[in-house]
Amino acid sequence: MPARKWVHTIALFLLVGAGKAVSAQESAHFSFAAEPESLRPGETATLWVDVELEGDWHIYSATTPPGGPHPTEIYLDDGPLTLVGPVIQPEPVVDRDPNFDIEVEHFGKSVRFGTRVTIPEDALPGLLTASGWVTYMLCNESACLPPTTETFSIPIQVEQGPARAAYVYAVQEAPPEPNELLAGKGSTAEVDLALSQGLGAFIYLSFTMGLLALLTPCVFPMVPITVSFFTKQSEGDTPPSRSESVVKSVVYCGGIIATFTGLGMLLAATLGASGAAQFAANPWINLAITAIFVIFALSLFGLFEIHIPTALLNRLNSAGGGSYAGILLMGLTFSLTSFTCTAPFVGTLLVLTTQGTWIWPIVGMLTFSVAFALPFFFLSLFPQSLRSLPKSGGWLNSVKVVMGFLELAAAMKFLSNVDLVWNWGILSREVFIASWIALFALCGFYLLGKIRLPHDSPMETLGPGRLMTTTGCLTFSLYLLTGLFGAPLGELDAFFPPYGSQGSITQVRGGSDVKDLAWMDDYEQALAEADATGRQIFIDFTGYACTNCRWMEANVLPDPSVRDLLENYVLVHLYTDGQGQAYDDNRSLQQAKFGTVALPFYAIVTSDGQEIARFPGMTRDRQQFQKFLKKGLSPDLQARL
Repeated sequence: MPARKWVHTIALFLLVGAGKAVSAQESAHFSFAAEPESLRPGETATLWVDVELEGDWHIYSATTPPGGPHPTEIYLDDGPLTLVGPVIQPEPVVDRDPNFDIEVEHFGKSVRFGTRVTIPEDALPGLLTASGWVTYMLCNESACLPPTTETFSIPIQVEQGPARAAYVYAVQEAPPEPNELLAGKGSTAEVDLALSQGLGAFIYLSFTMGLLALLTPCVFPMVPITVSFFTKQSEGDTPPSRSESVVKSVVYCGGIIATFTGLGMLLAATLGASGAAQFAANPWINLAITAIFVIFALSLFGLFEIHIPTALLNRLNSAGGGSYAGILLMGLTFSLTSFTCTAPFVGTLLVLTTQGTWIWPIVGMLTFSVAFALPFFFLSLFPQSLRSLPKSGGWLNSVKVVMGFLELAAAMKFLSNVDLVWNWGILSREVFIASWIALFALCGFYLLGKIRLPHDSPMETLGPGRLMTTTGCLTFSLYLLTGLFGAPLGELDAFFPPYGSQGSITQVRGGSDVKDLAWMDDYEQALAEADATGRQIFIDFTGYACTNCRWMEANVLPDPSVRDLLENYVLVHLYTDGQGQAYDDNRSLQQAKFGTVALPFYAIVTSDGQEIARFPGMTRDRQQFQKFLKKGLSPDLQARL
């Protein structure tokens, strides 16, 4: 035996000796299940091995390299069942173990392993038992326990009938590993992995997700709204001092952080994990946000001034509050408008509250919202700095009016949410686009001096900045005009109602290239259709107020390569943010079956509900989405597409 191998072996026995006073059965708790529980001859079941660990013990992966700790291995007793394929496991933690002087792979807190067994083709109807054992090893920072065996006996019902393609292992010859299925940022697997690695890893994940959330469409309208709001705040005979501007920016971001975290946890406690998304999609909330934006836009136009009641103002001033009440209100508005786009990570965190865990979600929400609010701290300082520039009155008023038009455009988005949820059928895609065309055309005419508002100064010349902005507004209006005739509008489609939408749960989906696909809106009907046709089911968990969902429906699903793949599935879209029993059932299904309330969320399942693959969240990588869709298709069909 090589000297290096001897060293590893001696180290292993020393560590085992140090931990012999502790029993592995006391430190690891196993549970076993088969999925599905009923199969036909020739089909394949997945045996799941769930492990819960006590304290700081960790268990090693099935792919742990030789020369170190014992890997986790699953064996089957002699019998009619046959093991096929490698062990299924999530992404392990990889680091160098000084005891063995090699890279090791391990899991902490909890982990799910899986393996597949095939029912023999000559099996008779009745009950079969999948029995065998799991060999594993536990270690912590100071000791290792000797390799231990845990036996299992799992009943599988064999029913009569020909093998179904969905359950034949050859169809899933290279089944995806759970870490690949859950590769989306903020997924359950990624959160669980970060939790297993400790506080630092969890905070890093939360902060990273907060920064990535800034790239979602919901955030874009808040940029001009923030600028216009603090432009209004900086008005007055005496410009705010630098320190006062910083304090106001801190209060604004503090309002975002406090309302994001506090409201999210409160809604999780009262309405469940999907409470925040429900609240953000509530028609009355959207009407209130619409009203706030419209009122603020009219104020920017100079039609009236927003004044806090004198009695309240005196109290705020005596407490050092000044105009901070309005700043906090705008922070709350920001949080509400952003809930639907931040759900992929926030929804996963809030699901933890339903499992009795509150500390981790609070820490995660605070860290996430700090990263999310950070850029807006600097953005809010920008207009307050502009106010101190010399002779800023005339052109700064024009900036405020332009921001007012942008606020009205943003208000249309929230009014559209109300139209969809309440099924008015008034604010269709065409009407919405026409309203934006009118707003940006009016903005262009205003900048040309064709429209005068109360606080405008006489325009003597048309400067280059004003001319460029005018050209941009009028060009944008002409570009939007193409959308009235059905042309896709790229990134902007995320803000518009879907093609042909009438606000109902059975609305037509996506762009013109996918609107003729047969979408269902009932999960049970989709299961029956899949059983009758032998096709897999593609589930789209979506929402009326979900901007990311609209983006996917307008930019990814219409892609010809994606559409060709979708044609091979039973398609079902399940709205989760409406009002009524159907929406409640869809929310419960998503949370119970997939452990998340994030939107959008896509899954491929078989005719009896067995999960094949999942795709959490929005993506701009069409090839990645195509790869996901191919997971539910046979190799022959994949080769043809």
